[in-house]
Amino acid sequence: MTPSAREVRTHDFRRTDLLERQDLQTLYGLSEEFARAATQRLTGILHRSCTFELGTLDQVLWRDLAEEFADQMHFFTFSMAPLVGRGIFAIPKDEVLAFVDIRLAGSGDDDFTGRTPSEIDKAFLSPIVSELIVEFAKAMTRIQTIVPLLEGQDDNVELVSIAAPLETCVVIRLALSTANRPVREAVLCLPYSMARLMIDLLQARSVSSGEDYEDTFSLDTHLRLREVPLEVVFQFPSFITTPAQLMTLRVGDSLGLGHPKGRPLEVRVEGLLVALADICSSGVRKACEIKEEITR
Repeated sequence: MTPSAREVRTHDFRRTDLLERQDLQTLYGLSEEFARAATQRLTGILHRSCTFELGTLDQVLWRDLAEEFADQMHFFTFSMAPLVGRGIFAIPKDEVLAFVDIRLAGSGDDDFTGRTPSEIDKAFLSPIVSELIVEFAKAMTRIQTIVPLLEGQDDNVELVSIAAPLETCVVIRLALSTANRPVREAVLCLPYSMARLMIDLLQARSVSSGEDYEDTFSLDTHLRLREVPLEVVFQFPSFITTPAQLMTLRVGDSLGLGHPKGRPLEVRVEGLLVALADICSSGVRKACEIKEEITR
């Protein structure tokens, strides 16, 4: 349920396997981060516009959810050590087949109704969905380090066992749009025991560190920015020549760089001078050794 949604529901106060409203709001915030990251990841993998939009977050019995799935979904079972239990990522069969079609240079617009992913299809799907599960784990890393693992794929919900029939599960519903295909619903499902441990770890970390949600989000953003790839250039000084000299160049000709011996190279990141370096060797390879940092 979204934080702003208002809905009247029957509640059995005798049940103890339900998360409190504030706990659901916390998971909802983490799930929003996952939806944004998964959108970028899937778009990058397929090289086609793909979107995950977070819908509702509910608590339902596994029995009821299994009946809802019927035979239209393809199930990816995953674990997130050291969290106890396993979750599932359920995606409509025709959508995962569209993933495979696009990966094989197809348009993804075919009608895959009635088809079931083959073993070859599953081999293509495994690395795709593994990357999405990694993004889900990253969204949870403010809790603690999590190691995600895709454990298996199934087409029959009866072969998927992540909870007892009457056990509560946290269900994250996502609107999935792949290329030009109609929007479909994908579902992330976590057993109550796994979701409860997530909340307990988050609360314990917040109390011990004195961090609130906004502080943690800022730290997470800062850490992710440190992982952004940057182009580093070790630059020789430029020199002047004429078109006539350039036109006479042939294979094997040498150009003097005008770089005095002992003069360091400039180290530039995105055009900004950050350091000076000397040319050296690392084994049989040429390398550069930073000699001076440039601060501004």
